[in-house]
Amino acid sequence: MKSRFSKLRKSLAFFLAGLGTSVGVGLVTPTPASALPWGQLLFNGVQLLQLSNLSTQQKVELGQEIHQQVRSNYRLSTNEKVTRVGQRVAAASDCSQYPFHFYVVQDSSINAFSTTGGYVYVHTGLLNAVDNEDQLAAVLGHEIGHICNNDLVNKLRQAQLAQGAASVAGLDRSTVAAAAYKLAVDLPNSRDAEYNADEKGLRYIQRAGYNPNAMPAFLSKLVNQRSTPSFLSDHPGARERISVLQRKIAAGR
Repeated sequence: MKSRFSKLRKSLAFFLAGLGTSVGVGLVTPTPASALPWGQLLFNGVQLLQLSNLSTQQKVELGQEIHQQVRSNYRLSTNEKVTRVGQRVAAASDCSQYPFHFYVVQDSSINAFSTTGGYVYVHTGLLNAVDNEDQLAAVLGHEIGHICNNDLVNKLRQAQLAQGAASVAGLDRSTVAAAAYKLAVDLPNSRDAEYNADEKGLRYIQRAGYNPNAMPAFLSKLVNQRSTPSFLSDHPGARERISVLQRKIAAGR
């Protein structure tokens, strides 16, 4: 038993060692998928994931596994307002088929993140920073946009491509979930992923009946703070994002 756990730890360490360089800056040119035997990726002898074509159920199951990692590292709670607003925006999204879950992370930093399969997390520091329900909806809409765009799955797939299929063969569910958790929490999304999540989130909150101006307003509020909140430090190009959002709103998009 000890040797099995030791092997898993070593495999995970090998896989995670390259994540910062392979995904963190978002500049890797992936090897063509056809060059790697993705259909043969095995986890404990079971064909579990073919990341280029995950079903809704597989994404939900992966999200559940990652949630166990989040629970191990944060104190979580639920909040009636966050759940109500989140479900309203999720229902207006392009991936409303997911069973969405919204959690509050007991952390004073201004931050939020999402994984896959409908899991969204908001820090208490961010809840204290929003001025109204529309701004909360804007944050949740952005995170839901990441889920609908499959951004975490795409980052995981990019990392696997960069590291090579051999580095992930034999990893079990919990090890893959640990790698995905690392990507979701510690590594920023690419510039394009942020703009796309903004665009989707803006569309979703408008459909849900919230004020679209709340999204650039909240970002502007954070930019004007003395110290850069983690929500912006993990999301590059804040001022340009604000400008793009304002142009889209003015154009009625």
